[in-house]
Amino acid sequence: MADGENADDGADDSGPHVRSLLGVYVLGALTPGEGRRVADHLAECDGCGAAYGEVADTPSLLGLLDEDDLR
Repeated sequence: MADGENADDGADDSGPHVRSLLGVYVLGALTPGEGRRVADHLAECDGCGAAYGEVADTPSLLGLLDEDDLR
């Protein structure tokens, strides 16, 4: 681990953090139990909450694309 790197930075969900699940969460594709776990964690964790804020608008932005935008 590099100096200044935090082993518990929430980059994955192997510990209590849920950042690796946020994309699936905002798309509504988690199981109900996973969704509750993520929502509960976001209510308590400022770091993961900030990461969620960065991706929360993704579904709306994807909705603005049409087929030509994807070519």
